[in-house]
Amino acid sequence: RIKSVSIDSLERLPSDVPIILSSNKDEKVDATQIRANSASEAVRAAIPFLLGKEKFIRLIIGIDPGPKPGIAVLGDDILLEAFETPSIDGLISAIKGIIKGYRYSGCIVRIGHGDAPNRDSIIQKLRIVSIVPEIVDETNTSQPHKIHDNAVSAARIARGTSQFHDPRMQNHRRRDILEVEFTTLQKAMTA
Repeated sequence: RIKSVSIDSLERLPSDVPIILSSNKDEKVDATQIRANSASEAVRAAIPFLLGKEKFIRLIIGIDPGPKPGIAVLGDDILLEAFETPSIDGLISAIKGIIKGYRYSGCIVRIGHGDAPNRDSIIQKLRIVSIVPEIVDETNTSQPHKIHDNAVSAARIARGTSQFHDPRMQNHRRRDILEVEFTTLQKAMTA
């Protein structure tokens, strides 16, 4: 969990506040400040600072294609977020927000090769916004859990390896599976 505090006045900034997130309309301060148009954009821009860096060297976005696509984001091999979008248009909007929000040197978008009609539709819509994804083999990305989870599959697609064999994880929730398989933001911040 990330600690946060609300600040009413810029005159008395607590000394233990490493980053200030604010609106673009707020006045500038001398401390490390991230000014953004939305809360999600500000939080995404702040994450590298919480890990002791100004930006990620490599941001990888993984997509599990389908009518409700999964999306996952890795920053320097740390799983930053993984979720399912309600539609392909929702996916495109989410990717644009991710690309705008995070600070990074280079970005790769990977999409699984399955579900050809939805995959092709996603690729076509990504190309309209000048994003050309890598198509990767997504065989076995839905293993070992019984219920296919698009977010977990997207994380595996982003990582570039599809298989993870741990039969104990078969009946576990998404969060548990991701915690076992990946270095998550929470693990990285406590390391």
